[in-house]
Amino acid sequence: MTEKKNRPDNMRKVLEMLEKRLAGKRVFRYMEENEIIEISAEQFFRDVRAAAARLRTRLPARSHIGIMGANSYEWLVGLCAVFWSGSTAVLLDREITADELRIRSEKTDVRGMICDGSAEQTARQAFPSGNMTILSTECIRTERNMAVQLTEAEEACRDKDKDSLACIFFTSGTTGGSKAVMVSERGLTVGICHRINDRSFRSLLAVLPFHHLSGFSSVLNALYLGAEVCIATDIKYFYRYLEAMKPDYVFVVPSMLRMLARKLKNGGPNGKLLGWDLHLINCGGATFCPEFLQMLLDRDITVLQGYGASEAGAIGFLWEMTTDRPDTIGKPPAGMEIKIVDGELYLKSEAVMMGYYGDKEETKKVLRDGWYATGDLCRMDDDGFIYLTGRRKNLIILANGENVSPEEIEKNLYQYDEICEVVVHAEGELITASVFPRYPEGASEEEREEIKDQIRKDIAVYNSLQPVYRQIMKIRFLDHPAGRTSSGKLIRSGILEEE
Repeated sequence: MTEKKNRPDNMRKVLEMLEKRLAGKRVFRYMEENEIIEISAEQFFRDVRAAAARLRTRLPARSHIGIMGANSYEWLVGLCAVFWSGSTAVLLDREITADELRIRSEKTDVRGMICDGSAEQTARQAFPSGNMTILSTECIRTERNMAVQLTEAEEACRDKDKDSLACIFFTSGTTGGSKAVMVSERGLTVGICHRINDRSFRSLLAVLPFHHLSGFSSVLNALYLGAEVCIATDIKYFYRYLEAMKPDYVFVVPSMLRMLARKLKNGGPNGKLLGWDLHLINCGGATFCPEFLQMLLDRDITVLQGYGASEAGAIGFLWEMTTDRPDTIGKPPAGMEIKIVDGELYLKSEAVMMGYYGDKEETKKVLRDGWYATGDLCRMDDDGFIYLTGRRKNLIILANGENVSPEEIEKNLYQYDEICEVVVHAEGELITASVFPRYPEGASEEEREEIKDQIRKDIAVYNSLQPVYRQIMKIRFLDHPAGRTSSGKLIRSGILEEE
């Protein structure tokens, strides 16, 4: 953790610090067709200033400005331009509908929007009367060399109060409605200007959606640590990016890790037989799949288990996984306090959110005297390591008084290759597994039935090793994969609503 006396106290000062520290370095790379585009620190900060100047001419100071689009260099410039100008960034998922965009924008008092081509049509459908200022990210390319003269108002942004609102983003909404999380200037800076563990890296492949906290904060943290960022502009080219740009560090969610691990089985050390140079994987967003751990370690790849929450800010657990403790999320990092209340994990740090925008009642449910109630059930061993056991909201309480964590059962079931996705829930008193099998491409109906039969056998093996109250009594096969958020997390509520 950076010493407090040296740490900037707002995002404008963070960017000014980065501009000095990164001078003369390459900071971004991304691909356009078969060409790798390289961006220097000097070009990046010229682009940020130019974009901030355009915002200044189109919107009042301290506006709430939405950002909506695919992962791109221009998206990051737009975000940093909002911070540079002292306004508040509102991060929006480009996959939402026009109706949802209008609702979220009105809820968070958005005055203008920065959109790329993939999102601009949605924005114009949401605001057909033209009462929303919509700016295209294309202006970042066309106006990057414009002369920039700072106004007194913009200079005043350097002194923006550390407790004022810097950013609003929306929770994943995997178990319910999405909420608008508020993060202060101080909350963002402490999460970005830190080093949680001693592992260093030279190049991060930025895969996670930038409109999520972990997506954009990991990019800015990489710059703070002196590394460059390779931008994955389209996730379907994930393996191509690993081969062409050869990043040594990637941050993924478990569903992506499963695909990555299968690819690495025959990839050799660090994936060199695939043309990669991968040394470090951070897996966050859900429980890690420990069955892959030894295989990855054998290929000289270090695996970090990340744990956090949107509401907890950009300071989270980061545990370097070992085979003797494959299930832990580790111990809290410097700058974070924890406590366990009735089995639930509570966190406290300077990075914890200010609350939910415009929703005091929901804020009161999770913020208590500076502590954030995560909703995650856990236990601590004698050495102080934390183990997650499930979500309080998902907990199945049986008539005999037994409490069953569906996440713990799901983790056991994912060891079977035939299971692609699974959600465990209760139907009355029956523990039920809703399963989408891993069918080979073009599988016949007979082949699909054989895979289902194997899954039934797999679950019978699981049941034979469990007490009766944790056994699966009913299997339901899904006709399609479960829905996922843009960051790859399973949407449990969709399965349950379907049921």
